[in-house]
Amino acid sequence: MNLLKVLSGRLEVIDDSTSSSDLVNRLVAVGPTEESLHLVELDNLVKRHYQWLTCLPRVRPFYAIKSNNDPAVVETLALLGCGFDCASKGEVQRVLDLGVPREAIIYAQPAKTIEGLLFARERNVRTVFDCELELRKIQQYYPEAEVLIRFRFDAKDAQAQLGTKFGCDPDEEARWLLDLAKQLNIKVVGWCFNAGSGCTDGKIYYEAIKKGRQITDYAESIGFNFWYLDLGGGYLGDKGESLAEHAVHINKALDEFFPEKPGLQVIAEPGRYYCASVVTSVVPIHGKRVFHNSKNRDQVDHIFYYLNDGIYGSFYSAKYEGQKVLPIVWKSTDECGPIRRTTLFGPTCDGNDFFAQGIELPELQVSDFLVFENQGAYSHVTACRFNGFNLPKSVVFIRRSVWHLLEEVAMEQSSPKKLVLNSSYLQNNSDMQNIKFR
Repeated sequence: MNLLKVLSGRLEVIDDSTSSSDLVNRLVAVGPTEESLHLVELDNLVKRHYQWLTCLPRVRPFYAIKSNNDPAVVETLALLGCGFDCASKGEVQRVLDLGVPREAIIYAQPAKTIEGLLFARERNVRTVFDCELELRKIQQYYPEAEVLIRFRFDAKDAQAQLGTKFGCDPDEEARWLLDLAKQLNIKVVGWCFNAGSGCTDGKIYYEAIKKGRQITDYAESIGFNFWYLDLGGGYLGDKGESLAEHAVHINKALDEFFPEKPGLQVIAEPGRYYCASVVTSVVPIHGKRVFHNSKNRDQVDHIFYYLNDGIYGSFYSAKYEGQKVLPIVWKSTDECGPIRRTTLFGPTCDGNDFFAQGIELPELQVSDFLVFENQGAYSHVTACRFNGFNLPKSVVFIRRSVWHLLEEVAMEQSSPKKLVLNSSYLQNNSDMQNIKFR
């Protein structure tokens, strides 16, 4: 597949001087639409890739496709040589269809369907386990598999602690499972963990890798050869958030517990890190309801705004997973009303379809817009068409110098690490920082 040609049909190439604000103004100028708009800036995606390669030179990124499966995002990362963390047969098939080699895929779902497991066997894709029954299922349906043992190591501050569902106890249970794998003649080649989505504590990775060393030592004592380490996900991705602090702890732990040696592979499963800052939601106000004080009609106590996007669209995570909601008011003029207590509702008939309650905003009018940055992770992928409303529509842009970079990658089939360093735009990216009201 010619990824560059396919990608070129999904986006518009724009001048490097075009700011994010310019692009929002362009979408707002069209006026309110039935669907909400996702402004997708692929430059931020490529910039994140550059930062990963710089900060974590020993760790190959396997993008968690579940975080944002927009075709432009997935195809760009495939073009850049990313691996992929897949959670289903469908995700594995999708990246294989893009020409991603099976070695660059981890089927990281600890509880796979039998059909999915048979498909992984057919395609010779690595997978994981975290309990006895999954191990026995692998032995029955994919006995020659290369597998990783997933252990639990949650960060207390994580936005979503994934260990509540997956991951074995890293001490006694992990040893027992490795003993069983040995008896079943299963080829365990390494370990994996996930600190949890949106982890701010970089030190947890040092401790998890240290624990991984203990698991490795035990595995090797009973005859396994561990050469594949998976550091999972949890890396922050909003604008202004850096990978640097996490990288210090990860690099230190790898150097201390797993010094480089031939054949050792280290991967991670960043999702939010790559895609969160790539998308900005541009949302019009379609309706408004004003609540006056019961004793003084001239006093406004609360305003409801009805938007064309809500928890069944882009804002499920804002409602249920603690995602920050920081609306930017976007008006054609600078005139806003007084600050009011405000609740933002989505378009459906569900009374629970709100994602910001009691926040303060200047009073707005129907057809004004609200803009939300950092909406690329776990937004579009969780959307559905409840009540028949449209899914968010992606409008994709890329700056010219970054597009030329991708052309060079496609033409020369050379290392992205060398190529991304040539783009000055990646280090001088204009965005909407410090904008409050327009």
